[in-house]
Amino acid sequence: MQQGRPLVSHWITDGLAILGLVITVWARLSLGRNIGFVPAQRELVASGAYAYMRHPVYTGFLFGSIAFLLRAYSPQNALLIGLGVFWFIPVKSVVEENFLCADPQYAEYMRRVRARWIPFVV
Repeated sequence: MQQGRPLVSHWITDGLAILGLVITVWARLSLGRNIGFVPAQRELVASGAYAYMRHPVYTGFLFGSIAFLLRAYSPQNALLIGLGVFWFIPVKSVVEENFLCADPQYAEYMRRVRARWIPFVV
C-alpha cells in the first residue's frame, strides 16, 4: 500500500470507517459462536445484522475499504483494494451461498432476506 492522497474530507472517511467497524462488530456479535473460515452449514443465524443482510461482515469490510481508499488514494491502492473487495464481495459470498443454498432453511432465508450486502440497495 502507498501513502496516497485524500480524495474527501477526513470526516467522511472516518465516518465510513466507523460505520464499517460498527457493522462488522454487530455482525460478529450476531453470529455468537457460529463462525468459521470456510463455508459450512452451522446453525443458521437470521437475527441481528443477519436479519437485514446476508453478508454483514463483508459489508463492514466494504465500507472500511472504501474509507481507506478515499483517505489514501493511489492507483496501486485502488488496484489492491479493488482486488480485495472483488474477492470478498462477488466471489466469496457467491461461492458461500451456492454451497449453503442446498439447505432448504438457507434457501428460505435467502428469500426472506433479499439484500446480500446493503439493505434496500444490493
